Amino acid sequence: MNNWQRVSPVAVLYFIANNLSIIINNIIYMIPLIVTSYNTLLENPLWLALAVSGLIGLITISAFLQYYFFRFRLSEQTIEIKSGVFKKLQLNLPFERIQNVKLITPFYFRPFNYTTLELDTAGSAKSEAKIVALDDMLAHSLKQEILAQAIERTNEQDESEKGCEEELTLNRRSLRDLVIHGMTNNRVWIFIALLAPFIEPASNYIDEVLISYGINISDMLSPTSHAWWELGLYVAALLLISYFIVIIFSIFGSIIAFYGYTLTKHGNNYIRRSGLLTRHEVVMKLPRLQLVISQQDWLDRIIDRINLRFEQVNNQMANQAGQEIRNKIMVPSINRHQFIALLNDAWPDNQFDNTTFSPISKRFIIKNIMLLLPLIIGLLAFLLKHNQWQISLILLAFTGLAAALITLRWYRWGFATDNRYIYIRKGLFGINYYVFPIHKVQQTKLHQSVLMARNQLASISLVLASGVQKIPFIHYTTATEIIDTSLYVVEQSKQNWM
Repeated sequence: MNNWQRVSPVAVLYFIANNLSIIINNIIYMIPLIVTSYNTLLENPLWLALAVSGLIGLITISAFLQYYFFRFRLSEQTIEIKSGVFKKLQLNLPFERIQNVKLITPFYFRPFNYTTLELDTAGSAKSEAKIVALDDMLAHSLKQEILAQAIERTNEQDESEKGCEEELTLNRRSLRDLVIHGMTNNRVWIFIALLAPFIEPASNYIDEVLISYGINISDMLSPTSHAWWELGLYVAALLLISYFIVIIFSIFGSIIAFYGYTLTKHGNNYIRRSGLLTRHEVVMKLPRLQLVISQQDWLDRIIDRINLRFEQVNNQMANQAGQEIRNKIMVPSINRHQFIALLNDAWPDNQFDNTTFSPISKRFIIKNIMLLLPLIIGLLAFLLKHNQWQISLILLAFTGLAAALITLRWYRWGFATDNRYIYIRKGLFGINYYVFPIHKVQQTKLHQSVLMARNQLASISLVLASGVQKIPFIHYTTATEIIDTSLYVVEQSKQNWM
């Protein structure tokens, strides 16, 4: 496939959807224009029709031009892509740089059996290359060829992979699991993203409907119309109703994101498939796995569920809501037995299940409380001077609550090492565990203030490709031992972090 190829005309649908997404994401900048022109457009429906028709025409023409100028070709060692209408772009991506291979099938591609191939590289803040509207069979063929080339170029294929021809299913998530995940983890942002342009009109419509039935929310929440206890009941009821609505939306968001979830293994590749409207297939090479995270929010702890995350290289997009669904491998709402099984599959020699965590120093509590004390004392003195006794009591209650949360934060902190892996525990109401091989460490840092040095304490930072992992307020000797061990293992093992 050394000649330049053109994708299917179905790609026009993708470019139309992409252009609409750009407009919706930037609609906030158009609000002043819409507001100033609203009445004029209503008085002149012909202008409104022309404006809408012009916008639709512009989006469609732009999509056709984007399709027309899009080309790609696959050579022996690289993939090349030409794109752009006015600003021409040509991308050369060597296979050895490819970290993830993703197949994404939007709902409008499914009737035509087409999909989109996305390629991510180490350190990239977004998808490095994207080929839209490929035939399903061709997309899977390209995926296999790219992975085979990358494995051959980086010498990452071992004997077990050579003999493994079939995918091994590691985990599936049922509809019940996804409902539980939606209840315990907020997925409402998916609906907010989809419904953002319609939220204000919908809220206005709901307000009008309630008023037509004699329910005026503004009057209900007015302190001049009701006693304080009635107002409190109304607020509590509204909060409960709002929370219930958020839970319902979150459940639907979880189903949209993870429907049909399967995690399989093919040689040294983990493959995650999921999605209701848009089907995602993410391929991650096991040697590039940097960090395994067990996440448990407070409700997850009550029902004994864990969200497992396989982390690779860090990027800016990972910090945005929802990007973990597309750019990372996450296994939602599994139990502890399933978590241990998946962790052992990735790193069979880890000792997480038999690890005893050491606590950090209690001076962590003292340090964080001391940071708050000057502000608290200053505010308290000001309030007492002006005889604000009730607010002073509230401030003291807040101080006690802050101290309790800092103590709980200290209680959650823990660490352990077995000279091959480092294990970190932290959290507040929930608990997260972080597991990573020592040879993945790229850089170490030791932090020690004057007061910490006086008490023989230090904090360390271990830099991985997936981000920085910190262990604060541990004994100085322990800190130097962890750093020395990390540097020794990295030097002696000669293992590639990627």
